[in-house]
Order: sequence, then C-alpha cells, then structure tokens
Amino acid sequence: LYEQAVTEAEAVENWCDVGWICGNWAIALSLIGQLDIAKATRLRCVDALRKAGRPKVNVIGMELEAFRIDVFQGKAQEVLTDIEARLNEVRGWWQLHKAGKSVPDAPEQVFLGRALVSGLDIAKDANQQIENWEACLSLLKEIEQTYHEMGESKHAVYRTRFNQYKPLMELGRLNEAQQVAEENLASECEAGDQDGQSKALSALADIWHERGDIEQAIALERQALSICNQLHAPFDRAASHGNLFTHLVKAGKLDDSAKHLLAAIIYLLIIQRHDHLSTFLNNLRIMKSRAAESGTRYDLPRVSELLARPEFEVLGRFVEQFGVDAAELQGAVDEMVAGVMAV
Repeated sequence: LYEQAVTEAEAVENWCDVGWICGNWAIALSLIGQLDIAKATRLRCVDALRKAGRPKVNVIGMELEAFRIDVFQGKAQEVLTDIEARLNEVRGWWQLHKAGKSVPDAPEQVFLGRALVSGLDIAKDANQQIENWEACLSLLKEIEQTYHEMGESKHAVYRTRFNQYKPLMELGRLNEAQQVAEENLASECEAGDQDGQSKALSALADIWHERGDIEQAIALERQALSICNQLHAPFDRAASHGNLFTHLVKAGKLDDSAKHLLAAIIYLLIIQRHDHLSTFLNNLRIMKSRAAESGTRYDLPRVSELLARPEFEVLGRFVEQFGVDAAELQGAVDEMVAGVMAV
C-alpha cells in the first residue's frame, strides 16, 4: 500500500506527500528487517523533501535516519563523521532558537528539538558500537538536558536517563548504573509500559551479572524475555535470548546457553540484523574454541529440535509467520557455523 501511495503521489509531483509516505514506508521496512530497501527509501524521502522545498532540518533529519540504518548494519565507524557533521549543524540551530533568534533552516522549535534528540541518539548508537563509552554517556546526558529544555514528561526523562546504565556499567560505575535502572523500572511500571519494563529488567540482569550474582541475573532476564514474548519485538527477543546465553555460560549451564544462542541467531537471521548477528557468531566461535581446548564440544541444537520445545513456542510461531522453512533455516545456520569454524 505504501508503494502504491508513493507511485500515485509521484505521478502528480506531490513531493511533500512522497516524502511523508516514504518516511513511513522506510519505518515499516526496517521493522521487518529489509534494511537495504529501508535505507534506499529513506534516501528517496530525502530527495522528495528537497524537491518540496522543505526546511533544511527536515532533510538532515531524514539523512540521519538513513545513517541509523547503516549503524544497524554494523557500519558505525564508516558513517560516524557524517553523523557528527549533521548533528553539529542541528545543535547550532538549537542554540540559536534557545537564544530567541530566527532560524530559517529550522523554523519550528518543537520539530527541531525532536530532530536534535534523534541525531544525538543515532550518534550514541554509533559510539556504542565502537565502544566509545565516555562519548555515549556525554551524548545521553545531552539528550536528557534537551528533554528538560523541551518540557518533556518525567517518564520521558527517566526513559532517556535509563540508557546511561550501559556506559556507566562499562566504565565500572555500578552503583550509579543500578540506581538509574531501578528508577527507570519503577517509572515504567507506573506508566504500564511493558517494553520499558523488559529493558529495565535486562539492564538489572546485566548489573547483577557484573556483581557476580549469576542466578539473580538469569532470573531477571527470564522475566524480561517473558515480557518480550508478549510483544511484537523480534529484535528485543533476540537480545534477551542473547543475554540469557551470556548469563547461562557464566553459570556453567552450557546446554541451555546453546539453545538461547541459536534462538537469538534465528531471530537475527530472519530480520537481517547483521550488526548483532556477527557478535553472536563471534560468541559461538569463542565457545567452540574453548570446548576444543578442553577436549569437549559446544554444539548448537538442531533448529527443528529447538522449535519443538515448549519454551521456544513464540520463536516457532515467528518462524511460521515469516514462512521460513525449518530445513532452509537449518541450512543457513549450518553455513554460518561452517564459516565460524573456517576463520
């Protein structure tokens, strides 16, 4: 329907509508994992916005969203300079608006604020991918400050502050990380936001893992996965399975860890999140190498065997929904495993 709408809007050269429709179409494509097409559609939107004579902030905002897709695909290092250049331009406009000055390139302050927050978030994702944790923390604090300046709700402020837990944890500031995660969990429960609750529980699981209480970490992550399984969020489910893999390995429960590692790989294969898929394949390589060194094996279960297990029923329904044949999926997994062992 988006494709049909764009064709009709282009036929009458209604470039504003073309841009608006392409933006929504790109979101839909991203949600089902068609990232290359999603990026091309974002760039199609950029072209339409230029033809429509929209303010420059609209064009840059859409260019940044195209770079977000590059980051999703593991290309953060390649596009970080481009992201920062556009972000700095948006930052400059925001400062002018705050000073009460006219900004022809960004006339609507509310839209400009949202564009700034989005750009900061994309830059944060890129820095996180290359593990520049100080930069991540700085960007997240800037997002929080911008939300304050925009007059956003307490819940929105808590949600953006919550994202600070990861860089805080990576920097060894566990008490601060735990406080941020617990405050956010309380806020998400008060708001009835299940997605937010699952992410806060996963964060607390990470923190307890770092503190050495692995059973507590496993219990918290199972709660997070239970919530994810109720939502249409395949990437979040993959992430939660991956987190369980990490905690289970630490607990020495290797058979269970392999099941959750395979579940994560299946989700990421289907939605084409290659940036995170490479991380899990590297984890598999490490596990196989460790097993070989100790004279044992670390093998993933068969796909059909995993999908038949009651605890992975939601994954099975997801595979069916996308019309993916289990045998073909097994072939793709086998090919990846062979690639892992060839490196």
